[in-house]
Amino acid sequence: MLGPTKTHADRTVRLPRFLREELAAYLADRPRDPNAFLFTAPRGGPLRHHNFYQRLFCPALPRAGLPEQIRFHDLRHTCAALLIAQGAHPKAIQAHLGHSSIQVTMDRYGHLFPDALEHLADRLDAVRTQARTDPERIKRATG
Repeated sequence: MLGPTKTHADRTVRLPRFLREELAAYLADRPRDPNAFLFTAPRGGPLRHHNFYQRLFCPALPRAGLPEQIRFHDLRHTCAALLIAQGAHPKAIQAHLGHSSIQVTMDRYGHLFPDALEHLADRLDAVRTQARTDPERIKRATG
């Protein structure tokens, strides 16, 4: 669908290096046109959701070793889950996904942070241990 985004806001999406490299190779032989579609239908023009889904996305799932029940939007959820698992800050996840507020992000993905409080407690434990065993700290305190 062509037209404004859901929130009518522009945003920049940061792509991982591997994807930038693959896209650069894909685009290397193509004329540079900032208004052109990145991916097109077989005869040019925009991809139609139904055709893309049936002709490309669904057949790619078994080739990638993925269950046939996966929906295209599930890839977005996977991206969020991977970012959370790697310890990304919730505000960074919000910006990456283009959510209007941190509340939207946390309402949708908050359940993926179940060990966050335990992780924080472990980090505080580590800071305390380091502070108690740091010879410079002991020297400053007793000096």
